[in-house]
Amino acid sequence: MNRLLLATCYLLLALCLTACFEPKEGCLDIAATNFDAGADMDCCCEYPKLVLTVDQVYDTLLFRNDSLYLNSAGQIFRIKSVAFYLSDFQLFQNGERFTVSDTLTLNTFLGGDTSSQRFTNDFQLVRRTPVEYVVGTFRQDGNFEELNFRLGLSDEAQKVIPTKAPANHPLSAQPDSLWRGQTNGFVFLQAVVVRDSMGDTKPDTLRFLQSDLGQPRIGATGLFVHPTGYNFPLVLKVDYKKMFEGINWSIDDIPVWKTKIASNLGSTFSVSQ
Repeated sequence: MNRLLLATCYLLLALCLTACFEPKEGCLDIAATNFDAGADMDCCCEYPKLVLTVDQVYDTLLFRNDSLYLNSAGQIFRIKSVAFYLSDFQLFQNGERFTVSDTLTLNTFLGGDTSSQRFTNDFQLVRRTPVEYVVGTFRQDGNFEELNFRLGLSDEAQKVIPTKAPANHPLSAQPDSLWRGQTNGFVFLQAVVVRDSMGDTKPDTLRFLQSDLGQPRIGATGLFVHPTGYNFPLVLKVDYKKMFEGINWSIDDIPVWKTKIASNLGSTFSVSQ
């Protein structure tokens, strides 16, 4: 009788424990940033992002909007602001190309009509702030030997209709007119400068369209490591002293400035980790 009672008690205890157990939900994919080895039910995985930190400088100085700088010729000038587009990020591992996985459907011009087109959503509009830009979801881990991305936008992205893009998207309508109409598309690079240090000198806005720059790409080779389960960090250094190198602010005009800036872009940007 005692044995029967004891067995019954054990059975009731086991049933009680089973009834009280609640499986823990969590991500069981080791490649995810929120991997939880203690989870019982797989869900809610969040995957690594390609994160670009933009380090904007003037030689050894931290770049700040609306600040005075001294060029190599001893001329003082003011850089009020700089903005530029980046897109089409590519990383290479053993010769194989990888991109972010995020996509977005945007409305585009198609002749005299409109259409919808799906894009890889890695568009970035870089200004003085923020400093960190989340390019998109990037799941491939390991070592990469090369990366590159476009300064500006592809031919197809040039056809996007800004007023129909999602609010706050880099290709949406901007307050400083980075879209120059259906014929010219978006401004790839815009710099607002003042040719001297005088307070009453009017600023000049230098707008670089695709017709000015073509389709330049920024790139680097080396060892770029993406550890499993973590974001993939990259650093883009932009040196505005190099961008404005060789410009004579006293005698040159805007077309000459733009030509020199375009020729300096190769040395202006560098990428590291």
